Amino acid sequence: MARRKATVSPNAHLYVVNNFYTMPDGRTIVKDETIKIDGEHGGKFKFLQHVVRTDNAIEWIDCFEIRSGVMCAWRSFRPNRIKPLPRTRKKKTV
Repeated sequence: MARRKATVSPNAHLYVVNNFYTMPDGRTIVKDETIKIDGEHGGKFKFLQHVVRTDNAIEWIDCFEIRSGVMCAWRSFRPNRIKPLPRTRKKKTV
């Protein structure tokens, strides 16, 4: 049997995909970072990518939902729903 040719989606050129997202406050979220989403009670998500559609300027983030420490569902959200992440605290020196 002959090998199948790899096909490319005809709309692939319409999407810009980044493995990071810079929040309005200047904080950068990178791939595999744990985040929380506003309106999702008690859920944690692992950031995957930030996607922008160039023809109509719609943007979203793709995440995996984490339950009991296991990635289980792929979800997409608008970037404005990301909750502000707490900064890591440094120990006080005495």
